[in-house]
Amino acid sequence: MGKRRKKNIYSGPNITEKHNFQLDQSLKLSIVEYDEMGVGKAFFKDAPVIVFNSIIGEEIEASILKIYPEKVIAKLVKIIKKSSDRIEPDCIFFGECTGCQWLHLKYEKQLKLKQDIVGDNLIRQKVEVSNLSETISSNKKIHYRNHGRFTVRKKELREEIGFVNFLERKWVKIDHCRIMNETINEKIKILSGNLSDKTQVSIRASDETSSYLIQPKFSDVDFETGQKYYTEKIFDNEYQVASPSFFQVNISQVENIFSELLDQNIFSKHHTVLDAYCGVGTFTCLIAPYVKKIVGIEESFSAVEDAKENSKKFSNIEYLLGKTEDILESYTENIDVLILDPPRIGCDEKVIKIIKDIKPKKIILISCSPENFAIDISRLIKDNIFHISRVIPFDMFPQTRHVEVLGILDLVNE
Repeated sequence: MGKRRKKNIYSGPNITEKHNFQLDQSLKLSIVEYDEMGVGKAFFKDAPVIVFNSIIGEEIEASILKIYPEKVIAKLVKIIKKSSDRIEPDCIFFGECTGCQWLHLKYEKQLKLKQDIVGDNLIRQKVEVSNLSETISSNKKIHYRNHGRFTVRKKELREEIGFVNFLERKWVKIDHCRIMNETINEKIKILSGNLSDKTQVSIRASDETSSYLIQPKFSDVDFETGQKYYTEKIFDNEYQVASPSFFQVNISQVENIFSELLDQNIFSKHHTVLDAYCGVGTFTCLIAPYVKKIVGIEESFSAVEDAKENSKKFSNIEYLLGKTEDILESYTENIDVLILDPPRIGCDEKVIKIIKDIKPKKIILISCSPENFAIDISRLIKDNIFHISRVIPFDMFPQTRHVEVLGILDLVNE
């Protein structure tokens, strides 16, 4: 949800210098793991070599593209020993564009890898979870994203839309994207040739409502741009989403997460629920019909304005504008269920401390960062105040290394 920790800048020893690597040098490699970006990694002696479009267990030939002090970036040239998990990637931009790291992997393998990512992060934080679920698959494997950010560059006397390859830092022109929804792909085609003086373009669009938002505003075009918000739909609820507001990119998986909560009998008509980091009221509105009262906490003014608009048909919703730690500290009502859906960087330590003091009966923790999910859940269960009931990975981002995690915690009986 927006905020991220700053990337670490490498300051260690120059590992690659002693090997006298050269650009275009050919290497024979065995892929042994995936790096933090989900890309295959091999080792030339002690030097890490990162090769896109490779799979653990494969033996390959690769050509060096970039040389850094801590690693080498290489391009796959030939597969000597092929993995049984490999499929033909259904995208002409795959390899040049690095947005979909796992488009060449069988979907079942993607799901298992994401379960392993969640499990490995929990183990790293010394969290034992005997009931880590299998990853819940996405109803849509392609064309699921309702939001895309694109980089504009001039190519052959006119500006074009594309992405930046995160390994080589080069721009790649595209005219469609396999994971963007159909409405966004339609807008990409319309925008082509109308990008003068633009460097970045953001498109948000719903296949359900056909509503869309394009930022920034364009002049001298015969289609609407610069909209303040667009409309998205989850089950029977429609959501106004302003340009700066966060919203989940895969609607079918939001529905699956909520359905899982209902299946777990989390809510009842006598419950008071607190929805921290509630955004535009996504889960707030879904939960409202099943509880006595639900209070949303959000520090973004635009998101709260959206949330109020989205909640007009409900009489049991209240929104509080401010930081979660500040509002929780002064909140005096009993909390039956606390929803925590923090930004990618996770919960502030002060939030964790206050939660242990106020002791909600149940906590629902949702995160798009397995690393920070594991950190937060380890803090919550410390001192034996809460125990973990279930941890469930959801494939919110098919064809990529990213995964959404749902954790259900219960208050330990005192």
